[in-house]
Amino acid sequence: MKRMKTLLIAALSFWAVQLSAQEGMFGYIDFNSTLKLMPDYIDAEITLHKIQADYREEIERSKREFERQYIDFMLEQDNLSPSIVAKRQKELQLLMDNNAQFRDNVQAELEEKRADLLNPIKKKLLNAISEVCQEKGLDYVIDTGAGTYLYINQDKGIDISLPVFSRVGIDKLPNRIIESGQPVLNSDSQEPKEIE
Repeated sequence: MKRMKTLLIAALSFWAVQLSAQEGMFGYIDFNSTLKLMPDYIDAEITLHKIQADYREEIERSKREFERQYIDFMLEQDNLSPSIVAKRQKELQLLMDNNAQFRDNVQAELEEKRADLLNPIKKKLLNAISEVCQEKGLDYVIDTGAGTYLYINQDKGIDISLPVFSRVGIDKLPNRIIESGQPVLNSDSQEPKEIE
């Protein structure tokens, strides 16, 4: 009996929370699309591309060096003593292992650098979203880019994209196209547009 009462109270509490969440005012924005429009994000991507190009150049240089040494070894091995052949094979194997380790380290460093560059930008965007929501009295925000909401009733929700854009320095405004209640970004134009 006591257990049944506890379950009933828990179910009613859950239902009450769900009902109040459904009745609250909400905003919506495409987080990732907005992030990619931010000047800071574009600068971070340029920085990452430069770093990747430097690493790619070094990887190619190492690969050419290995290939050169391998070809030299293949041309000379018939004229070398077995101990020198074994030594050179070990050197080539070590060089190949070092190159593979370097590529793995590069990948890890790039991921870390990407996080170091993007985390402050994401935080800036989240802060801007939070400020806009507080100003507009919104209870929660839906990320339309996540693809989990198939329909948004525009009478109950507010597109917070434009006020957030101004807070994070986005000057070029993408089209805001509303198709069947779902906001969709189209970054080809400067003017917001709605299609019903």
